[in-house]
Amino acid sequence: MDEIPLLLPDPVPDLQRTVQRKLGRCMLQLQQYERLLKAMVAHSELSGPPERLQAIRDEKVACAHKKTLGALVGMLTESTLKLSELSAESHETEVDNGEQSWFSFRFQMELPEERYAETKAALKELVDLRNELVHHFLQRFDLWSVDGCKAAESYLDESNETIDGHYLTLRDWAKSMDEARQHMVSFMQTPEYRDFVINGIGLDGTVHWAGSGITNCLREAETKLAQAGWTPLFEAIRWIAKTYPEQTPKRYGCGSWRHVLHVSQQFEIRKQSQADNGPTMVWYRSRPRETSKEQE
Repeated sequence: MDEIPLLLPDPVPDLQRTVQRKLGRCMLQLQQYERLLKAMVAHSELSGPPERLQAIRDEKVACAHKKTLGALVGMLTESTLKLSELSAESHETEVDNGEQSWFSFRFQMELPEERYAETKAALKELVDLRNELVHHFLQRFDLWSVDGCKAAESYLDESNETIDGHYLTLRDWAKSMDEARQHMVSFMQTPEYRDFVINGIGLDGTVHWAGSGITNCLREAETKLAQAGWTPLFEAIRWIAKTYPEQTPKRYGCGSWRHVLHVSQQFEIRKQSQADNGPTMVWYRSRPRETSKEQE
């Protein structure tokens, strides 16, 4: 009787399952990287009027959610990575554009020129790798042969290491950004910050008069006490002392309310002599903000 040849199991199905598992691992890592990158891009910069900051943040998050990995990497390299010595910086300011307060925050990673070029090239390679895995993997490897499966498995192992390295780097950047934000939040809780935001008094003692607390009080007094467009200063002082007792000329480095009117350059002043050698009465009114000049 002829001997029946022994049929060996086909190794391809097992190799295919291994390739599938490793491809899935790479795709999951890429998605994890993309999610972190979306969060970084969405929160690395924020600016607008204080009352709209949350809405603006939500809009940025929604916008980043729709971006592809390539678009997100482009946003990262254009706005978050900068040429310079390596550092992580945060900036926050509160300014007045003449009509409303404006807040801005930006986080940037500053890299030396050579490191910046290397990082930009590496990020482009990551995007290319993602596109290769998503769009061209089956074209590149014959997964119905042993050699093709083994080549695909080796490629996926290398890809996994590359993606993992990028993710660890991005996680360090995200940690630095979070620390910068925490530092900013801590500063925003200090009296110096509140003095800057509410009263327009800088850390160096300079006063942003157009948006200062005392200037706003004088303007508010105008809306309540003006007579034919002019406000008696003594009545405004009395009203402010009752309504905003913490707002005093001394707080802004001034010796008197008349000094505030002069140095702020925000008001016109009219003096009216009283009969019988009485005290001179001072009236004021706001200047148009684009033409404010010092009152002599």
